[in-house]
Parts: sequence; structure tokens; C-alpha cells
Amino acid sequence: MADLLTRPLLRRDEPAWGSRVPWLAAIVATAWALLAGFALCVLPGVAVWIAEGAVGPLGDPLRFASQAWLTAHHAGLDVGGGSFTLAPLGLTLLFVLLLHRSARWAAHSAGVATTRGAVAVVVPAVVTYIVGAGIVAALSTSHDVAGDPFEAVLWAALWSGAAVATGVAHESGLLADWWWRVPPLMRAALAGAGVAVAGLVGVGAALMGVSLVAHTGRIGDLATALDAGPLGATLLIVGCALLVPNLVVWSAAFALGPGFAVGTATSVAPDGVTLGLVPAVPVFGALPTDLPGSLTWLVVAGPVLAGLLAGLMVHRRLGRVPDLGLGSEADGDVGEDGDGDGDGVALGPALGVAAGAGAIAAVAMAVLALLSGGSAGAERLTALGPVPWEVAAATFGLVTVPALVVVLVLRFRRRPADAADEADGNEADDTERTRDGAAHAADADPADRAVDTAEGEPVSVREEDPPPPPPEQ
Repeated sequence: MADLLTRPLLRRDEPAWGSRVPWLAAIVATAWALLAGFALCVLPGVAVWIAEGAVGPLGDPLRFASQAWLTAHHAGLDVGGGSFTLAPLGLTLLFVLLLHRSARWAAHSAGVATTRGAVAVVVPAVVTYIVGAGIVAALSTSHDVAGDPFEAVLWAALWSGAAVATGVAHESGLLADWWWRVPPLMRAALAGAGVAVAGLVGVGAALMGVSLVAHTGRIGDLATALDAGPLGATLLIVGCALLVPNLVVWSAAFALGPGFAVGTATSVAPDGVTLGLVPAVPVFGALPTDLPGSLTWLVVAGPVLAGLLAGLMVHRRLGRVPDLGLGSEADGDVGEDGDGDGDGVALGPALGVAAGAGAIAAVAMAVLALLSGGSAGAERLTALGPVPWEVAAATFGLVTVPALVVVLVLRFRRRPADAADEADGNEADDTERTRDGAAHAADADPADRAVDTAEGEPVSVREEDPPPPPPEQ
């Protein structure tokens, strides 16, 4: 009895490693993730349907769930002459986490240990998710809303491919193996870009938090004006929470300079705010209506700080400065652990790695801007969010320049110190060698004498005794 009470509900070693066929484990795990994600979308619709007295067919909440599922995957919906493509990234992240966790379970069940085994799990999982996306797209069609099956299948393939591949590689240990196969300089650039993107997202989260606190009253007024009731208010809170990741990316775009739009002919940027009618969503009450003039440009310090941190990461990953000339080519590599244990990298390649980190960060932020924006209907709501190419250009400039400066300064600062240390070391070696030679000469036999060889090393030479005189005859 005690064993039953203390045994964990989900044992880590159950199922046993490699106890299932790869394709079967992949299908079961992906089907579970698909059903769990669809259930998250069904619950709100069913709750509203029951609250209204279960009036109408049960297919209505199922159709609403299908439309929400497609929207979370960034698959567009045709709505009354317009399109709805704004994906709540909070729900998208939940779906990705479900796929990632189910992929890890499938990899553990199938005993994946090689790349070939990983493919045997990833391919059936992606195919299963694609089939499910097609079924959901078929269920979403109504007289005024229609989903695009081709677009749904395409986005489902992208999301499931990325989530399942990383989950399988993580569980099997292949992810670390693949990472160490990446060239060291590319690893350093990716590490710097990761620090920069994390810093920019952190800046966006801070700005969004400040704006939410500053406009709490307006947000409450919008929620009160909707008069949605207890259930409706709960659903509004959940919906606004799912939009928080979108607003974080929009705030990061604001800090970078380009800003974002909440409709056609609108702009929220450091150089000014132009707003019209915005969607009646309480969280949009946090949008600023006026800015404190030129002081608003102080928010650019956040992206600059992210660039400085990226430069520090790149410098740390590249290792110590080589002992070669400033303009010479270095053949040294980054250490095997990527933490500066190797021979270091010359200044030119180091600057190239810093610029590469800025370029990778720019591409990543452009992708986030693309995923966070979209349209929410026709007319004024056809443009929501930042413009991806503007975000990419601003990220490249505000991250690359500080990163280059940090790498340049740190490589210059460490080089003279290394040269001085080397000179001091050589001088100490010469002094010690001279002292050892003098001590050896003092301890030697008086008949011994020291001579210098061509290389400058003192060598003791003993004088031979004179030959004896010849015997007398």
C-alpha cells in the first residue's frame, strides 16, 4: 500500500525505451497533441453554448473551435469580404509546446538514437498533423466564414515540422550532436543573435508592462463598456492574455523605431502616435495616445544594450586574442566548448562574426514581426502589427553597430596586455637563465671555466693537465 501511495503518477521510465514501433508512436503522440489543442479551442465555444441554453446545433461551437484552431496556426479565414489572419501567439505557443512534448514521448517510446530513427518518427508525425489540419479546415466552413485548406495544411506542416523535429532531437540527444557539428564561428554568431533577440523581447515586455500599468483605468473602462457578463469577462481575460506575446513583439518594434500599426493610416512609433478607431478589445486600451516628445527616443537605449550584450557574447565565444599582428590572418579556432579555450580568432573574422550575429537577429525579429501581425477584417483592420522589413533593418543597425564596437574595443584592449605579458615573461626567463648560469659557475671547480656557445648557452669546460715530462735516458 505504501508503495502505491508513493509511486509517481507518470513514471519517467514508462513506457520503456524503444518499446513501441516508431511510426505508431509518432501517430499516437501527434493525434494526442492534435486532440488536446482542439479541445482548448472547443471549451470556450461549448461554455458559451451551454450558458445560452444550448440553443442551436452543437456544430456551432465545433465550427468556432475549428476557426480558432486555424487562426492560432496563422491560417487565414475569409470573413465577409475581408480576411482574418491575426494569430494569438499565446495559443500558438501552447500548440507548439503540446507538439514538442508529444514528440519527446514518441522519441522515448521508439528508442530514437540516430538521425534515421528521428526521421522515422518526424515524418509520420507531420503527416498525421497535416491530415488533422485538413479535417479542421473542412469543419471551419460556414455561410459567412471559410478557411483555406491549402493554407491550413502549409502552416500545419511548418509548425509541426519545427516542433516535432526539435522535440525528437532533444529527447534522443541528437540536438547537442547537431549543434557541435555547426562551425565554431557560426555557433558564436548564433549565440550572439540569441542574446540580442532575448534582449529585444525583454525590452518589449518591459515597455508593455509599463503601458499596461499606466493605462489600467482605460482598460477597465473598455471591459466595463462591453458588459459581457461573468462568462464573457472570463473569456475576454483569456483572449487578452493570449494576445500578450503579440503585444510584446509590437512593443519591441516600438523600441526599435519603426513602431506598429493598429489599422490603416495609423502608427504607434517614437516619432508620434496616429490613432483612429481601434478594435474594442480591452488590452488595446494600453495603446498610448500621446508621447513625451523627444524623450521617447530614449527607448532606443534598450536595443543598443541588446547589441552590446550580443557583442560581449560573441567576444566570449571567440576565445582569447591571438598573439599575431593586428592585420595578419589567424588560423586559430574557437575552443571545442565554445567558451574561449581555443587559440582565438583574429580581428577581421571576429568583426564578421559580430556582423553575422546582427544579421541573424534581424531575420529572427522580422519573423516574429510577421507572425505577430496580420489582418482582423476588412477596411481599417487590414493592417495590424509592425512591418517585418522595417523591423529587420532597425534590428540590424541597432544590434550590429554596438556589437562591432564591443568586439573591436575588447580585442584592442586585450592585445597590448597580451604583448606586455609576453615581453615580461621573456625578460624574466632571461634573468632566471643568467642567475642559474652564475650559480653554476660559482659552484664549479676553479679549474673549470664557462664558455659561451654560438647559441649563447654557458657550457662548463675543464682544462686538461699538462703532459708529464719525458723520462731521463
